[in-house]
Amino acid sequence: MSAILVVALVAGCGSASVGPGGSGEVDRTASLRIAYPVTQSLDPAQAAEPAQLLIATWPVYDRLIQVTSDAKYAPMLATGWEFSPDGKALTLTLRQGVTFSDGTPFDAAAVKANLEHSKAAAGSALQANVAGITTVEVISPDTVKLDLAQPSTTVLSTLSSTLGGLMISPKALESPDLASRPVGTGAYVIDSFQPGQQVTYKRRTDNGGIWDDKTGKPATVSIDTFGNADAMSNALLGNQADLIVWSSDVGRFRSAIASGTLEHTVMGGVLNMVGINLNKTREPYDDPRVREAVNYAIDRESLVEAFMPDTVARVQPWPEGLPGFDQAREDSYTFDPAKAEQILADAGYADGVDGGEIAVANVGSFPDVSQAVQANLAAVGIRVELRNVDVYTLVTQWAQGHSEAEMMYMSMPSIDPYSWTQRLFVNPVWTPGNTTEVANMAAGLDNSTLSEEARAAGIGKIVDYATRNALYAPLWQGVGGFVSNPKVEGLDDLASVNGGVADFRNVYMTE
Repeated sequence: MSAILVVALVAGCGSASVGPGGSGEVDRTASLRIAYPVTQSLDPAQAAEPAQLLIATWPVYDRLIQVTSDAKYAPMLATGWEFSPDGKALTLTLRQGVTFSDGTPFDAAAVKANLEHSKAAAGSALQANVAGITTVEVISPDTVKLDLAQPSTTVLSTLSSTLGGLMISPKALESPDLASRPVGTGAYVIDSFQPGQQVTYKRRTDNGGIWDDKTGKPATVSIDTFGNADAMSNALLGNQADLIVWSSDVGRFRSAIASGTLEHTVMGGVLNMVGINLNKTREPYDDPRVREAVNYAIDRESLVEAFMPDTVARVQPWPEGLPGFDQAREDSYTFDPAKAEQILADAGYADGVDGGEIAVANVGSFPDVSQAVQANLAAVGIRVELRNVDVYTLVTQWAQGHSEAEMMYMSMPSIDPYSWTQRLFVNPVWTPGNTTEVANMAAGLDNSTLSEEARAAGIGKIVDYATRNALYAPLWQGVGGFVSNPKVEGLDDLASVNGGVADFRNVYMTE
C-alpha cells in the first residue's frame, strides 16, 4: 500500500490549516516533489496489485475510467459506457483527439491491443484482473465492445484500475524497457527511474499532447522513496519534498502548521481500513471465541485518539461508503476486557493463551499501534509477539502462512462491493481457511443486472456473518492525509484515491 496499498475514496478533503502560500498564480516552471514509496517496476504486468502501481505512474498513464471523490465511476479516456440488457457485454465510447506521447493515436484499436496484451500476461495480477473479459471488438475508432464471461460489475472496477484500465501505447506494449520507460496518454513523459527509489517525469511539449487541461501544471514531477516516517518528515521539513502522505499524528509538524509554513490536509471518507487479520487455520484463532475475545480486548477509540486522530474507529470489517455498511454493527464489540476474559475462560483459557505472532506492516504508525494492541491483549491474557515486516514482503509471507495474525490494510483499490467481499472474505491470499460459505453467499452479487437494493442486502448478510464470526479485528477506517508546502494546491481536487493511494494529476504549485 500499500504503501499499499491502499487501494479507497475521498468523500471530501479539507485543509486543517491555511498558510501563507505563494501568489496564487500557477507556477508552470515548478518541480513538484512527492514523498511516496516507488515500486521496482512501472510495468503493469509486473505489479503485485493496482494501488502499488498508481503511486508511481499517474503522471504518465491515464485509465479508461476513474473514480470520483463520492465513490462513483466517472469518465477518463472513456467518456461513456453501457451494459447490454443481459449484462454480458459492455460498450465503451472513447475520448477523441487523444494521443500517446510517441504520437500514436488513442482509439478503439489501442484499447483492444491493451486488453489483449493484459489477457496474455501469464501468471500476473494484471491477467487475473482482466480475466472476466473474453473478447474485445472494435466497433468504430471511438467505440469498443467488451464481451464478458458473465454479467459482472467487476469489469468497471477493472477499467478504473491500473491493472486493466491503464492505457499504454500499442507501440510500447512489447518493449523490453516497459518496466522503466512507460509510454502513455498522460501529461508527462518519463525522465529518469531508479527502481524502488525515485521516478521523475517532465511535462509533454508535443502540440495537443495534454488532453486534460486540469493536469500538467508543474514542469516536472518527482516521486521519491524515503525509508520511514522520520525520513519522510525530515525531507519535508528540510525542503527536500513538497508533499508527503502522512497517516500518523501531526504533532511533529504542529508548530510549522501553526505558523503557516506547512499545511495539513485531511482525507475524509476514504474506504481504506486497517485491522488485524486472524489466521483461522491456526491455534488459537481457529476458535471463534478467541477471535471474539480479541475484538473485545482492543480499545479502538484510544488507539485512534493517540495514533490516528483523523480516522474513525471501526468494528465491522466493512467500510462506511460501500453498500452493506450498517452503523448498528459498530456496537458489536465494545471495549470490554472483563468480557474478553470471561469468553477466554469459557473457551478453556482461564489462565490465558499464547496468541502467537502478529506480523506488522512496517508503515506509518503501525509499529506503535501494534505495541498498544499487544498491551490490550496481554491485559486479558492473550500473549502475542510482534514482528515488523516490509509491507510488500508481508503480503507474500501472510499468503504462505508465516504468522498467526497480521496488522495490515483491509482494503482494495475498488468501489465494487463484490470485489471487496472477495478480497476480505474469500481470496486465500488474504483469508486462510475454508471460505466456501462466504463464497456461496457472494455468488451472483456482482451480476450487473441485479438491482442495487438487492446487491446491498446480499452484501449486508455477508458483513453480518463476518462480524458475528469475528473474521477480523478491525481498528480504523481512514488514511490520515497530507502535509505539504503551502504552495501546493489542488489537494481538495484529487482525481482518485483508491486504497488510500492518490492520483495527484490535478495538484500544482503556486508562484
